[in-house]
Amino acid sequence: MPKGDISVNLRRTIAVLFGVALSVLGLVTPVGAQPMQTGVSTTYQINARHDGSLVDTAVGAPPLSQKWSRDLGGNVSYPIVAGGRVFATAASPNGYGTVLYAIDAATGQNAWAPVDLGGTYWWSALAYGGGRLYAQNYDGVLTAFNPANGKELWTVTLPGQYSFTSPPTFAGGVVYTGGAGSGGTLYAVDAASGAMLWTQPVANGDNSSPAVTANGVYVSYACEQTYAFAPKSGNPIWHHETDCSGGGGRTPVLADGGVWVRDDAGMIPSVLNAADGKVRGTYEATGWSPAPAFDGRQGYFVDDGVLQERHSRTLATRWKFEGDGQISTAPIVVNGYVYVGSQSGRLWALNGATGQSVWSTDVGASINEPDEHNVSEPLTGLGAGGGLVVVPATNLLVAYGQ
Repeated sequence: MPKGDISVNLRRTIAVLFGVALSVLGLVTPVGAQPMQTGVSTTYQINARHDGSLVDTAVGAPPLSQKWSRDLGGNVSYPIVAGGRVFATAASPNGYGTVLYAIDAATGQNAWAPVDLGGTYWWSALAYGGGRLYAQNYDGVLTAFNPANGKELWTVTLPGQYSFTSPPTFAGGVVYTGGAGSGGTLYAVDAASGAMLWTQPVANGDNSSPAVTANGVYVSYACEQTYAFAPKSGNPIWHHETDCSGGGGRTPVLADGGVWVRDDAGMIPSVLNAADGKVRGTYEATGWSPAPAFDGRQGYFVDDGVLQERHSRTLATRWKFEGDGQISTAPIVVNGYVYVGSQSGRLWALNGATGQSVWSTDVGASINEPDEHNVSEPLTGLGAGGGLVVVPATNLLVAYGQ
């Protein structure tokens, strides 16, 4: 076995055994951390931290084989993978709106009938937690479904705004999301009932899925206007201000005590201390770069069609992978292997320690980059869980496993 594969497998084994030990011994989760989730993708970039990292003992080491492929008739969102189901939305082929699909993870067939989510334009997004699936459309209609049968449990129209482009995040019994139009609003909604728990004004509310730990709810908008709020009360913790403002935003990533924020207004991407919002460092990337992924202190960044690894503290680069020069997706890390897709339709799995490509395949359609600007399609991205790596590729949703 190559040395790099030993490193990946050892790290995966340690992570799995650590998770089991916590469960068996009943140890308390460290302050500020979310309980370790294994084998599920619950929101954009896998989890509430948006760090793109997943441990799933059911996903074997690549190479993987295609299990099923579905044409959903329109551009496909990032998937939710949980409870033996794969959930995704797709742009309606018949005018404005999107359609919610629930797919049996084993067979690729519909688990229940597709649901028309309606809404202006073609944007929608999903989250999962507390035994419920949450769908949100561009008009701010947030609906909870029973993931087993598609029954609607509650629905609420978020007040005060008219443009909703921030995917929801579930954490600690709460659904967090944002809205824009007249200023911006961050919302905290009771996941069981749909009741509004609190709201807070923000710079503009665009395109920033809240990143959440037990200590904070973090959002980041144009010009790196970044906020931290207390999850339960909504009280402000800090606001990282710059000398400009405007429309737009980017989903922040929480990793290694930092809030990783990006911007397309000419500012160099920054790492902020999660505790106080102070700038810890900056790194070179274009404003259109997708969210990075992290495995411990190894960070994986896509910029200008190239994937590179950076240490989360020194920001030094140890390896780069150019692929075909068209790498487009935000990366994800599953059991120490980094998965990225290309506009050419190529999917790669790389050894996270060395950057060596260990497997690739042609998905069958272009794998779109995550569009954090427009509403011509749902926000897209890779997902994994339940033994699968799931790839949205334009109109296709394709699952790979052992």
